[in-house]
Amino acid sequence: MIQDDHAGLEPARSEVILDQPAIEPSPPSDSGETPANACWVIETVVCPFHCLYQDALSFHTQSRLARSESEASRLARAALLLYVSSAEALVRQAAAELGRAELRGILVDPDRPLPLLEAWRLLPAIAAEPGTYVPPFDRDAPPWPQFAELLSLRNSWTYPGPPRERRAYYRATRPDGDYEPLQTHQVPDGLREFVPPDCLNFPRTGLPRDPYALRPHHLDAARAILDAAIEALDRRMAGALSKDKRHRREPVRPVHSSSPEAAP
Repeated sequence: MIQDDHAGLEPARSEVILDQPAIEPSPPSDSGETPANACWVIETVVCPFHCLYQDALSFHTQSRLARSESEASRLARAALLLYVSSAEALVRQAAAELGRAELRGILVDPDRPLPLLEAWRLLPAIAAEPGTYVPPFDRDAPPWPQFAELLSLRNSWTYPGPPRERRAYYRATRPDGDYEPLQTHQVPDGLREFVPPDCLNFPRTGLPRDPYALRPHHLDAARAILDAAIEALDRRMAGALSKDKRHRREPVRPVHSSSPEAAP
């Protein structure tokens, strides 16, 4: 599992400078303050996967601390979208950095995007040298069916479909009570024919199809699925995906410093 050492917070830029010569600070003015026109500039290479995953962790944590169910659900939806976006960034970035020149375009062309699960399936073969054995992709073996459901949940929000595919059900103990998302074990006998369990939740993960029904504990499952998929993908790539923390690294180097002369 990916370790969130900063509990959802991205590391400070000064913490990730790698093997770069130190920049001598500008001398203080006679008043002991740094001159107003002093300037230091650093350059970094952004890793969108790391950025989006850390953002998802932050919203995930906030959802557990929310003051109401509606607020928790709102934060949970934001976190889930960010988790899936990080999954897309991970595979596209890996294709750009590790893929063979003649093949990487299959995964990195934004004008012809492949379905995300297909991109995860193809990446090891696109990154491998010719003749290298690539373990097969078994769609029926965990974590891939669960990962497919996670992606399907996001897709159901961005490709909503007709009204009959967007029906959701809520339950209360009295007509004027508080209505909560209907759980599979709460479906009245008279409705079981019309509201089967798969209508409410995905069968393998239990993730709710209704976006308003998403809760923090569903995020726990979603994150575990994503982490398991990353580990499985890394195994198919013989460790190349995460070697030297490549998929999370954001190297920084100094590119400019000024030491203005003190005024006479």
